[in-house]
Amino acid sequence: MTTSQKPSTLFWIIAIVLLLWNLMGASAFIVDTFFTDTLAGTYNEEQMNAINATPIWSKVLYGISTIGGLVAAILLITRKTSALKVYAISLIAIIIHTVYNIGFADAMELFGVGEGLIFPLVIIVLAIFEYWWSRYSASKGWLK
Repeated sequence: MTTSQKPSTLFWIIAIVLLLWNLMGASAFIVDTFFTDTLAGTYNEEQMNAINATPIWSKVLYGISTIGGLVAAILLITRKTSALKVYAISLIAIIIHTVYNIGFADAMELFGVGEGLIFPLVIIVLAIFEYWWSRYSASKGWLK
């Protein structure tokens, strides 16, 4: 039997920041998937063609990573150990999606080093942190 401990203030701060971060990610997924026309003013024709040519499996992984991250963040805030599994699934989806974008979809060439390489790698680092933090929180007895 696991005993639940009272989370630290740092737990709550990080959990809220992760919730906000994942809300932004889920919002980006929704816009990118369902409101593609609003992106037309942001990207050039070549970039839009690449976005529209993205395979469905990559779009599904994008959805799993962002919506999964949001669900995991909600589970973390509600102190559920299932946050670990959902963060793990989200992390795997992010890695596969990013490898495809960088390695096979020429994201760096199309979107530049910042948007095509650095930002996706930052997202992976944050997803690793999210998974680690949920494991750490569980080990401290903060999750039930």
